[in-house]
Amino acid sequence: MTNEMSNQTGAQGIDPALWRGMTQRRFSRRQALGATGAGLMALLLAGEGESAAATSAKLGSAGWWKDQKLHHVVNFANWPYYIDVLAGKHPSLEHLTATTGIKVNYYEVIQDNASFYQKIRPSLAAGQYTGYDIVVMTNNNPQLGYLIELGWLIPLDHSLMPNYEKFAGPLIKNPPWDPGNKYTMAWQSGWTAVGYNNKVVKDPGTSIDILFDKKYAGRVGMLSDPFELGSIGLLAVGVEPAKSTEADWAKAAKKLQQQKSDGIVAAYYDQSYIEHLKNGDISVSMCYSGDIFQADLNSKYKDLTLLLPSEGAMLWTDNMCIPKYSQNPLDAMTTMDYFYSPQTQSVVEYYNDYICPVPAARQELLHPTGWNKAALASLKPEIGLPTSYTADSLDVFPSPERIHQSRTYYNFTSQEEITAWTNLFLPIIQGA
Repeated sequence: MTNEMSNQTGAQGIDPALWRGMTQRRFSRRQALGATGAGLMALLLAGEGESAAATSAKLGSAGWWKDQKLHHVVNFANWPYYIDVLAGKHPSLEHLTATTGIKVNYYEVIQDNASFYQKIRPSLAAGQYTGYDIVVMTNNNPQLGYLIELGWLIPLDHSLMPNYEKFAGPLIKNPPWDPGNKYTMAWQSGWTAVGYNNKVVKDPGTSIDILFDKKYAGRVGMLSDPFELGSIGLLAVGVEPAKSTEADWAKAAKKLQQQKSDGIVAAYYDQSYIEHLKNGDISVSMCYSGDIFQADLNSKYKDLTLLLPSEGAMLWTDNMCIPKYSQNPLDAMTTMDYFYSPQTQSVVEYYNDYICPVPAARQELLHPTGWNKAALASLKPEIGLPTSYTADSLDVFPSPERIHQSRTYYNFTSQEEITAWTNLFLPIIQGA
């Protein structure tokens, strides 16, 4: 996920310098922000959102969905390096076409949430097709909130989601950013947590305090995004970000400022933190879970280890949704639910290695029961590891303990709150 906001007000958002994000999936992924959007959008976009919603009162109703027809084509916009690939083709998409007749035009066009939102916004505002029937947007950023509040997403038909209803995992079903999954179905998730070099860090413990330990002075990396930084600071002072107050933010900022003053922080990094961790420039760092898993696939970086602190790790989710004015909404619904088949998800997950939205895919990785058997076997030389490596990873299939450790971001309800947050945490980064 990445998150930039426009430097304009109203529907355009806020200064993009505050929302810098990550772009590449297979090498580095997801910079999570703290604004899920519903309350914020109601304040910033009340007029435009109200009128947009009013014009689509019947959109997504049972009767509306009943009138939709399969066109056997779907245009799918996703992030780069975020689906199974073999010799330039996508086995999961080819199987979808073979079984449903739906041809998928798959576009890796989402580099960050903000720029993609700005790309499709003019079409939506004009009442026109964006060119995409499925888009993937991150929960903890304002753009998904914009789309919901402006009435620019088609409500889903749960009667067309049998795989989802049966197989969706607890981390992504009925999520706080979309109660009841009215508009979204998760694509993949990940954590913002702690990564360390186990050759240097012999006794990491279980606490987020490792990031504040003077023993590692000058060798600790922190993320340069103020929303990630502030969230970690809140966990460090014993406060869940989603339940925090402005007084809590001040306490977190004070702790982070002290960490900096004590010389513990080597630097505040963007996605480049992973290269510094690999190179040994730093020994401990805030991290994104998928980055550590991917690094660990390379024998050269086997020393890198992921720690989900006892205080918790921040959870983000990328979500599939259907933009208003989609020309192929029934094809989109069919495609989205297809990815909740454990067989399909086993193939996607073997390549992706993020938190799997379908827990039952684990058994399909270990003991494939259908078309996925040939697909997994074909992918194995490309991946270079047995399917059990993915199946047995708690980074991909979290234990109940890891699920319990997952934390959600603060849901901003006003521009004033965002300003207060950034005024506390951004100077810590900028003064580095």
